[in-house]
Amino acid sequence: MRSIAAVLFVVFAAVFVAGAASARFVDPSGTDVPAGTHPPQIGRFAVLVYSMNRNTKLKYVSVSDSDVHAHQGGVRYRMVVTAADASGATAQYQVLVWGIPGTYQWMLLEFKKIS
Repeated sequence: MRSIAAVLFVVFAAVFVAGAASARFVDPSGTDVPAGTHPPQIGRFAVLVYSMNRNTKLKYVSVSDSDVHAHQGGVRYRMVVTAADASGATAQYQVLVWGIPGTYQWMLLEFKKIS
């Protein structure tokens, strides 16, 4: 019995770790993108967090402008994100995200509609 429980635990742990690792922001290799900068991925994160927090149905469309700076041990991303609502109408939002690339430490600091 103990050996079956141990095998099940190892399999569960391997599946859990593999699933968790895929959620991290990972730097692409072989590209000219600076390490830790992924505006489209950060934009999707911002739209998802905002939508969950405000109980809205926004869908990420694109990032049209982004600026990246080192800030307090992490990276600060300021960008303009275009998102579509449930009816398909698009709008632009000023977004500010702070995070540490390669970790799960990410925060949405600002998500304001641009008039």
